[in-house]
Amino acid sequence: MPSRRRYLAAVGASALATVAGCSGVTGRPAPSDPPAPETPPLDEDRQIYGSDGNWSSFGCNAGNTRSVHGIHAGEAPVDGVSEDWRVEVSGLQNRAPVVADGRVFLSGPEGLRVLDAADGSVLWHVDEIRHAPVVRGQTVYVADRSDPAVRALAADTGEPRWRVGTEATPVGPSMYPGSPLIVGAGERVHALDPDSGEQVWSRRLFGRVLSHPPVWSGFAVAVATDAGQVSLLSLDDGVGIHRTNLPARPTCPPSADTDAVYVTCLDGTTYALGGDQNGWGGSWTVDTQWTQGGLAIDSGLVFAGSVGDLHAIDSETGEVQWTHAVGEWDQTAPALGRDTLFVGGDRLWALDPTEGGGEAGPPVRFEQSFHGPVGPGPVLDGGTLYVVAETGESSTHLLALS
Repeated sequence: MPSRRRYLAAVGASALATVAGCSGVTGRPAPSDPPAPETPPLDEDRQIYGSDGNWSSFGCNAGNTRSVHGIHAGEAPVDGVSEDWRVEVSGLQNRAPVVADGRVFLSGPEGLRVLDAADGSVLWHVDEIRHAPVVRGQTVYVADRSDPAVRALAADTGEPRWRVGTEATPVGPSMYPGSPLIVGAGERVHALDPDSGEQVWSRRLFGRVLSHPPVWSGFAVAVATDAGQVSLLSLDDGVGIHRTNLPARPTCPPSADTDAVYVTCLDGTTYALGGDQNGWGGSWTVDTQWTQGGLAIDSGLVFAGSVGDLHAIDSETGEVQWTHAVGEWDQTAPALGRDTLFVGGDRLWALDPTEGGGEAGPPVRFEQSFHGPVGPGPVLDGGTLYVVAETGESSTHLLALS
């Protein structure tokens, strides 16, 4: 939507110009040296956030933490980026991709396009898939709005494996490894056997269920509704554990770490639910403005907001450690890896998230401008950033940057 986006800088079709480490803010500290790139193994049975080593769902993993291996590990471009490939997308593209096992799954107005991560070529395509899928192993789980139904597809070909019809339009799914697939449809949340689609349990909530609920501590799912409720339900049987009423509708799926569930609402506030020793209940609130792209969590920090400023918040106390101006754009969210936070907005930013603070903000590793705003995305997988950006007066692309 070019008319909504502010001109930044023209970029050629074959190359990107990288600007390293210059913030223009007096007193901003220098970034620390990032660790060497590495890809540590992940044990899915013991990974508290349900990570599988890929950016395999909306928020990377079942907790929506937006961090594949943790903030201090993984591979990432920390000195600047070059373009590997680009694929044209609609200016209305409002979903970030999911990336797993050499495939990029991009859902949006044009349905679900599955691309080869090596060169961006189209492998297969399915209409009417608007929400990000969950990819586990060789299966892709999608919410089909046209049926309406939840479907499981083969990751390599898109061939159907099973289909379960829903009375209302389903929204984006979530799944913790070894647990049921969680999908909202209307005012009901359904738990389905990922192998067969058989219903494990179903529960009615107050308000329309929102997409991609995170899993908290590996045993409970935090389901938000457009009525402003967040319900903590047992993954095994859907039994209610706790319910919180918020003053406004959430603007994006919540995120969860081992201590709390975090959610940003239309009132411009980010809420921490469950930070007390009992494991649930109001903990803190911070005025952050809001985002549609999601929150990120790692190393005791919650990264929230994108309309104006990104905030780094102490997850225990709610104290803001730093803020960084990213421009008036709400279609971005942070991606974390190799001691670097990547976020869009008025450009692509790479920040050193745990250094600096105060009015100066975080150190800048590099910044990259495009013709217009950056986002949805970025997401980070295998050392490559995938992000949607406005690349010309009337052009928008999904870019693979490394």
